[in-house]
Amino acid sequence: MARKIAVMTGTRADFGLLRNLLTEIEAHPALELQLIATGSHLSKTHGETITEVEGAGFTPSALVSIWAEGSDALQAAIDTGEALAKFSNTLNELDPDVVVVLGDRLEAFAMAAAATVLSIPVAHIHGGELTEGAMDDALRHSITKLSYLHFATTEEHAARVARLGEDPSRIYNFGAPVLDVIAAFQPMTRAELSDRFGVKFGERNLMMTFHPAAFDVASAKEMIGELLGAMGELENTNLVITGTNNDIGSDDVRAAIAEFVSKHGSTTTYVESFGQHGYLSIMGEMNAVTGNSSSTVLEAPLMHVPSVLIGNRQEGRPMSQSILKPEVNRAAIKAALEQALTPEFAAKAREVGTPFGKPGFAKKAAEVLATAEIPNPPKKKFWQENK
Repeated sequence: MARKIAVMTGTRADFGLLRNLLTEIEAHPALELQLIATGSHLSKTHGETITEVEGAGFTPSALVSIWAEGSDALQAAIDTGEALAKFSNTLNELDPDVVVVLGDRLEAFAMAAAATVLSIPVAHIHGGELTEGAMDDALRHSITKLSYLHFATTEEHAARVARLGEDPSRIYNFGAPVLDVIAAFQPMTRAELSDRFGVKFGERNLMMTFHPAAFDVASAKEMIGELLGAMGELENTNLVITGTNNDIGSDDVRAAIAEFVSKHGSTTTYVESFGQHGYLSIMGEMNAVTGNSSSTVLEAPLMHVPSVLIGNRQEGRPMSQSILKPEVNRAAIKAALEQALTPEFAAKAREVGTPFGKPGFAKKAAEVLATAEIPNPPKKKFWQENK
């Protein structure tokens, strides 16, 4: 009998990273895919990106709506509690053998908690990383302790999972999932990007993706104000701005972006969601990217595109020499953007390497999901080096 693998996707970003793994699970004779779509995939405000999931040829086994309107901390806490209940009912109905979650978001935490209480083993992707400017750290490390199988992306991350007490025999470093995507990537042309998304290209081109972070150096409202202020002062530069996640403080970010776009519409393109293929395609056409998304420290360096990272949301992740990190004030941000947009810095970005391994994550991870010995219930001991 095939092992049933329930994979949760809650955002456009994690779906892009999971897509190759989903394909490998579907193709594996010893596995049965149960795709659970939730989070911003089902939100009109965030583009109803469930259409991207279905457009890629996947039929979800369950659609679970969890986020209410509003982005304050209390509402997020309430929604997370209710998500745990909804996920529990979904898992009880699907009865999977393993639940796969990626990253550090609230929905991943709620899913891992629900699975743990139901004695369903959890496989966690991107554990052991650090993002000191957000509550993500606490959520990610909590998910690690709730998980039985661990797919880390670097040796450093794998070692950190072990230091959290997880047995190295259950930790796998197969590199970052995005490497599979980039290895087979066929970008859209500028003409296609303009036709499909209405992107206006100029002499210089800059893309911004910004998400609020609860533990950052300043409030989301202050940070987006300083960043947009700096972007508005750039000359001979066309701007592309993408939608923000449904995180605490996202209402303030969205309001600031909407006001900015209304004032700079002739040189600014706003796109709620490009989807992964479109996002990587537009990134490849940019002279630089900015914001605080993980894509500024992962995808952009891998695509050899200069980044200007705002705030400390990503602090603790491996940082390429192609990333600039200015103080959070308009003048410093503008200076960093001007530097990133120079041909000299672009040449520097083309020379950087990567600590994230080589392509091949999806096939290797699917094989582990098919063959790993997992006790029932998934009981584990706290592992200690040299014990």
